Amino acid sequence: MIVERNDAREALRTQRSLETTPHSPAWLSSGEAGAQKDLRFKDFTNANLAGRKLPRHDFSGAKMQGADLTEADLSEAIFFGADLRGAKLDRAKLVGADLRGAMLSGASLTFADLTRADLRDGTLLKVENNDLHRVSQGETSANSTANHALVANARLTGAKMVKVKVANAFLSQTDMRDADMRGAVFRHAVLRGSALSGCNLEGADLEGADLKGCSLEGANMMNANLSFSNLSGANMLGALTDGANLESCNTEGALKAKKLVHADVLDMIMCHATWLTSGGAQGERADFMDIDLTGIDLSGANLSAAVLTRAVLRRAKFIGVKFIMADLSGIDGREINLSQSDMRGCNLERARLQSACLTHARLSPAMAGRGGKLPANLALAILSKAQLESADLEEAILHGANLSRARLCNASMRFADLTTANFTGADMSGAQCDGANLSRVIGMVRHIG
Repeated sequence: MIVERNDAREALRTQRSLETTPHSPAWLSSGEAGAQKDLRFKDFTNANLAGRKLPRHDFSGAKMQGADLTEADLSEAIFFGADLRGAKLDRAKLVGADLRGAMLSGASLTFADLTRADLRDGTLLKVENNDLHRVSQGETSANSTANHALVANARLTGAKMVKVKVANAFLSQTDMRDADMRGAVFRHAVLRGSALSGCNLEGADLEGADLKGCSLEGANMMNANLSFSNLSGANMLGALTDGANLESCNTEGALKAKKLVHADVLDMIMCHATWLTSGGAQGERADFMDIDLTGIDLSGANLSAAVLTRAVLRRAKFIGVKFIMADLSGIDGREINLSQSDMRGCNLERARLQSACLTHARLSPAMAGRGGKLPANLALAILSKAQLESADLEEAILHGANLSRARLCNASMRFADLTTANFTGADMSGAQCDGANLSRVIGMVRHIG
């Protein structure tokens, strides 16, 4: 009890030392050289540092369990060997931060910016009886359980981790869904059982990494180095591996898209047509979930209400196809031709439609029961360089969609949900956006008329 009170007093004194620093607030927010404050081995357990500007501060070996650092500016700060277990770092700015050997187990870093941060192995602290101790001079890293960055069970959902260094780190059971980790270095890192669905690992170095049982559903691993990595039992459905180095990569038991012979596909289309005309009494609904249909030509088919979740449809032709209320969520539809297709009420959430052709496509709401309407859902879809000339996107959900450099000439997006959508470099000449939700839209330049 006395020890706990002393720890609490130490944490309070440390926090007050920040608040009563002789330097001005301008000094605290400065990022200039010489503005570093030495806070090594201080106790910030459960401290409230939310929103504080602490760039380049040195927290080496600090005890920061449960500390609240939400939205704090910690750019280039040093957390070498620090104990950040259970800390709140949501939306924190950790650009260039030194987190070598840090313990982040159970920490929350949702939407944190860790661009160029360093989470490689380091040796500074050891754990004994669930407490941290300084590593004595001459003690080898073999005796330290904190010689690697420990990020197990942490939450890094949507975090920005471009070019982050995570070599040899332990990140098992960590939630990194939708994180941006382009060019990151994960060499020999342990990521067993981690959630990496929807993350961007393009160009990342994962040589020798342990990804056993990971969820990589819909992840972008194009041009990544996966040589000698362990992907056994991983869920790779919808993952992109174009140009990736898979030399000596263990993919035993990994889930991947399956291929069907063309005759089987046509049989499924015929059974689906019977299912539609009979109102479900006969035939069978077409289910192409996780099927590889690369380059197939099904132009003119009726696939209304069909299931194509995470299907691989690269360079496929679906000209004039009916996809009314069909599920195409998470598809790999790069360079697909969907021109003049009827996609009313279609689900295209998280679809990859780079360079796709959707000219004159109908993506307006479908009429549902009792006079209701089901809008087309393209939330978080990637439509960069897509052709959407004269497409009907009225009332469509395009929240967070990437339409950079897309051609939207004369397209109708009236009353559409365009919140946080990216229109950088898009051709919007003649596009209609009356009544659309344009909250936090990125890069929209309209030329109406």
